[in-house]
Amino acid sequence: MVKILLALLSTTTIQAAYAQQAPAKKEITLTQKDVAELVLKQGLKTKEVNLKYQQFRLTPALALSAYDWVLNAETGFEYDKSAGLLSNSTPVEAKYERYRTTVGLKKPFTTGTTLGIELSRLSQQVEFDSVVTNPPPGEQTLDSAGLLLEQALLGNFFGVADRGTVNAAELTYQAESINRANELEDVVLEAIRQFWNTYVAQENFKESVASRDRYKKLVDAVKRKTSLGYSNPGDLPQVQAEFETREQKVKTSSTEYLDNLENLVTLLSLEPGTEIRFQIPGNIPTVPKLPMKKVEELRTIRSQKLKLEAAQESLTAAESLSYPTLNFVGKVYTTGVDENANDAYSDVVSGTRPKYYMGLRFQYNFGSDIQNEQIINKKLSKDLESTRLSRQLLEAEDLEIQAQRKVQSTYAVVLSAEKQKGYREKASQELNRSYNQGRTDISILITAMNNYFDSEVQYMRAMGDYAIALNEWAASRDELIPDDASSADYTENK
Repeated sequence: MVKILLALLSTTTIQAAYAQQAPAKKEITLTQKDVAELVLKQGLKTKEVNLKYQQFRLTPALALSAYDWVLNAETGFEYDKSAGLLSNSTPVEAKYERYRTTVGLKKPFTTGTTLGIELSRLSQQVEFDSVVTNPPPGEQTLDSAGLLLEQALLGNFFGVADRGTVNAAELTYQAESINRANELEDVVLEAIRQFWNTYVAQENFKESVASRDRYKKLVDAVKRKTSLGYSNPGDLPQVQAEFETREQKVKTSSTEYLDNLENLVTLLSLEPGTEIRFQIPGNIPTVPKLPMKKVEELRTIRSQKLKLEAAQESLTAAESLSYPTLNFVGKVYTTGVDENANDAYSDVVSGTRPKYYMGLRFQYNFGSDIQNEQIINKKLSKDLESTRLSRQLLEAEDLEIQAQRKVQSTYAVVLSAEKQKGYREKASQELNRSYNQGRTDISILITAMNNYFDSEVQYMRAMGDYAIALNEWAASRDELIPDDASSADYTENK
């Protein structure tokens, strides 16, 4: 028996020492403003939004890549041993060794214009059969330099389609950039809702513990009255049953609080197990008086207008490309040929051997009617974006009015809940005194106490609903966060 006691004591000592060495949990005090700043600064959902919208940068870059400078270079060696005929029809054999190098630079423009330059050199060495009496020079160099101009005249008339495609891509990117602030605003709203839900769950848990303790005192008091023969039949079982109900409430409210706390810690990317202390204003702010927001200034509307413009640009491009291709082509070349490479190059630079070319290039695709289908598709896209804009204009007005109405309603509810809590508390106190004097039935006191406990929870929930409604109203006016909100920027709604 002594050994068992010693073992238990040693185990308790070890556990106590371990508890002293265990690191204390991190604590942090948060206001509603702190929550918004934290979620924008380090929240993983914020990072997801930012990364997602960074991907849209590729769209305008791809559109502009069609107008990059294009450099082409090719060099190679050719060996040719072939038979030929001289003027006297005598077959001869010759070996040709050719070194060919070509360099070209081309640049398309959004005016439907393509400019290019090309430089080439062909060096040739020839060995003729011994039967050739007067062979041509064994080594020769041919240099050439040329300029190319091509201009769209019918399809993509002077770059109408090109500019439409580029403008549509840029407008789409701008529209998505505006939507990024809206998604960040949703993340902030989610964090604020979680902040208030966690706070209400915490207060609900505290109230559950307090109500259980009060019922414990009531059970003890009823037991004393019962032992003295002053209680009514059934009083003690009733209050004991209600005490068990409160025990159950403590368990469920504790679980709800811990779940909400973990969700808030994860949402804010805090260290797991962090204890949060809530800093809540002591007074209830009144409903602010704000002028109606101009619908055209809202981010959703500005973004949708840009999408409509992009759809119009895409339609313009499709209509331009539906025509046959008719391009003007102009080429200017100068050449030089000589046994000496330097002399051939001098001929090219002097321009004494020019060559000109002007013409038209025509191309017409037919058979599938794809051009007409593309126009129909772009028209449908434009009509779709226009319809969305009309809908969003109406919904934006409704959303702000409804958000304002919700603020006014929740404000009235929280004031009423505050008064109700006071009345319930007073009734519970008076009925408790009356029961102690033997003038009130226990069931009436239990009902009054339960109503008081519930009213405290309802009051805290009403405060949270009002605070959330204020932030939702600010979000409907695009005033919860600024347009250029980044991972470290946040403007508090006042």
